[in-house]
Amino acid sequence: MGSVPRWVLVVVGVVILVAALDVVVFVAARGHGEAAVVPRVGSGAVAVIDPRSGHVMTRIPVGREPTAVAAGFGGVWVLNKGAGTVTHIDARSARVVSTLAPDATANALTLGAGGVWFAGHARSRASAPLEAALLERIDPATGTVDRRLETHTGASVVAAGRGALWSTGYLGGHIRGAARSDAATGALLRLDIGIYGDLVTADDDAVYYVASIANRVVRVSTKTARLTGSLNLISDASLAAGNVPASATGVALGGDSVWISKSDGTVLRVRRDLSRITADVKACVNAIAVAYGESAVWVACGDDTVVRVDPATNRAAKVASLGRLPRGIAAGEGGVWVTLN
Repeated sequence: MGSVPRWVLVVVGVVILVAALDVVVFVAARGHGEAAVVPRVGSGAVAVIDPRSGHVMTRIPVGREPTAVAAGFGGVWVLNKGAGTVTHIDARSARVVSTLAPDATANALTLGAGGVWFAGHARSRASAPLEAALLERIDPATGTVDRRLETHTGASVVAAGRGALWSTGYLGGHIRGAARSDAATGALLRLDIGIYGDLVTADDDAVYYVASIANRVVRVSTKTARLTGSLNLISDASLAAGNVPASATGVALGGDSVWISKSDGTVLRVRRDLSRITADVKACVNAIAVAYGESAVWVACGDDTVVRVDPATNRAAKVASLGRLPRGIAAGEGGVWVTLN
């Protein structure tokens, strides 16, 4: 990977600006029939949505500026980006179990490779280079950090798959790009993917990087760490017609597809081999984030709503109004979970 073109640096600048305006994910709890009384909670909360009824069951206070949220291991894990902490919510009771202030000032969160991983810079090393980063893992059973890896990924986004962490960040030497970090040893491998992938999702088969401004998605095999597919998210004909493309805002894996939300409120359904776009679903005016789980696709929208997309029909329907702007969304463990700022 050589020097990065000027347009990539522009993209990075825009991405940083967008990240500063992140939107919150609403917390979904297990449904028990009728909607519960929903307490009024200010900023720094997770809204819980029953995936069957669409009712907002409750709102749970968490930390400052919650952004990313993930559901798994019997719980829900919230990155409070403003505080650099991680809050653990019990999925069954929808109550906060603990809030951890790790060694790393956490700025990215993912589940997989044996636990809950977060990435960030060491609190005690304010003068450390940008590429110096920590990857830390929380043991879901104990709630404590059981693995700490020093790395040179400068990770700003991260996903887990096949025993590794896949990230994008500042790699040093004036290079910004993607990397694979072994979850056991921290061994780093730089990836040549041809884009600046500021959105990422992964499973044990593949990792998908999306360039939000460049409107392109690529597929990397988690077995070989090599590029296996690439797809433009806007047609040449549309660009030639002078249409200004909407930016990608989120990416999720589910069923047989990759789901990509965009700033114009659409959700693209893409084949996992990236051979083609199979559906272009109009979900809302502005889609902020997307998640797959509980047998559906869930979209957090800029009009303070959550929309459900049925994978069987590719049809969208509004299920909840939140009263606050959502920033992140996750589905699983019996609920839909949305962070609110």
